[in-house]
Formats: sequence, structure tokens, C-alpha cells
Amino acid sequence: MSEWFELSDMTSREFAAARATIRLALVPVGATEQHGPNLALGTDYVIAHRLSQRLAALMHPAAVVLPPVPLGLSYHHTGFPGTLSFSPETFTAVCMDIARSLKQQGIEHVLFMNGHNGNSAVLNVAATKIRYDLGMQAAVAFWFQQAGDVVRKHARTERYGHACEIETSVLMALAPDMVRGDSLEAGDMLPVTLDHAFNNQPFFLTVPVPFHEQTRNGVFGDARLASPEAGEAIVTAALARTRAFAETFLATACGGAGK
Repeated sequence: MSEWFELSDMTSREFAAARATIRLALVPVGATEQHGPNLALGTDYVIAHRLSQRLAALMHPAAVVLPPVPLGLSYHHTGFPGTLSFSPETFTAVCMDIARSLKQQGIEHVLFMNGHNGNSAVLNVAATKIRYDLGMQAAVAFWFQQAGDVVRKHARTERYGHACEIETSVLMALAPDMVRGDSLEAGDMLPVTLDHAFNNQPFFLTVPVPFHEQTRNGVFGDARLASPEAGEAIVTAALARTRAFAETFLATACGGAGK
């Protein structure tokens, strides 16, 4: 057995023995979508999975890592080859079914470890439904938010956030074999035609804009400025804060469905 509990690597009997200490399920969720020439299509769910493993090791034996959910909401990337996407309805149903299964196994605290910002809104809906429809405790972590100050410290461009110096750095720290270091490119950006429409602008609104209308090569920022050291600093900050939350989260009692 490893230094953390990975559900898919355990036998049923091993899980039954470990169940006495497991109180929290970590569910890695991400996407299978384009990251330009810089990063592999599975970047988002692999980051989520590796972060979940590190967190489970820090919290061992109280947490178990579930198999990653490899698809998310990626409609905005479908203008580039290789992108797959769930619908919001399917994604929500998957999260609900995972939670129901966990409750049947006696685990009533679930933390979705998100690796893709496009999932954020629907994960908030899913967590709310899990709390009020199933009577469980549910939460969503997104490393980009938990390490926001460290992300800004290492950002080198104005429009970072996808296949950029930040995401590339994090992948260098967690799964360097998925980084195409010999073909890294800066974002080939298209002119911005909307005011206050993008999350790097102050006072921004929320509006769906396909990536192929924002960048010619599917990339933001400049991945050539990435480093594993920056990635490790971001990962360390995100994990420290997520662990602090999770430890207090486990002290929260579950309520009955419908409350």
C-alpha cells in the first residue's frame, strides 16, 4: 500500500479494512481539452489527481482518492482538435451519482478537487444539491484560487490562465512528462472586442466566449516563462490551504436530506 489511499488501487477487502479511518473522499475532476502545443489534453484532470494524491498523503489515513473524472465542461475549447465535453446536466449527474455511492459506503464528506475553471459554476451547483438533496457535506477546491496570491506572484503576462506560464509550471511540478518543453509557445492572442468581459479585467462580467475567438493557438500567457520551482510554490500553497480547510470541514456534521 502507498502512503495514501487510492481507491482504484485497493481491493474490496483492503478498502473495508481502511474504511475505519477514512472520513473524506477526494474526487479529482478536470477536463480532456486542448492546451495548444504546450500541454497534453489530460492536463486538467491529471493536475487534479496529483494534487488529490498529495493531499491524501498529508491527511493519511483520513482521506481516500477516487478515480479522476476525466471530462468536464469544455464547450469553449471545442474549436480546437481533441477536446471532449460533458453537458452541464451530465456533469452534475455524475457528481451526484458519485456522492450517492460514497454515502452507501459510509463516507459523507466529499471534496471535489477541481483542475478546470470551466467546471467551477456547475460544481458549485452539484455541491449544493449534494448538501441539500443527499444530506452530505460537499465542497469544491480549485488550486488556482487557493494559491491565488502565489499565482499572481509568478504570473509574467497580463492574460494568463490556460496553457500559460502558471499552468505549465504546475504541470512541470506534478507531471512533467505531459509538458512539451521543446515546443512551448506564447499565446497568439486575438483582439479583445468586449469591455469588462474577461477575468483578468477589473469589474468583469461573466460571458461565454469560445477560446478560438480569443487565441489563435489555444494558449494564453507565455509558457516559455514557466518553471518547476514556480509550480512547486503554487502547489505547496494550494495544498496547505486546502488541508487547513479539510481538517475543519471534517468537524462539520452532516444533516438529513432536505434540510
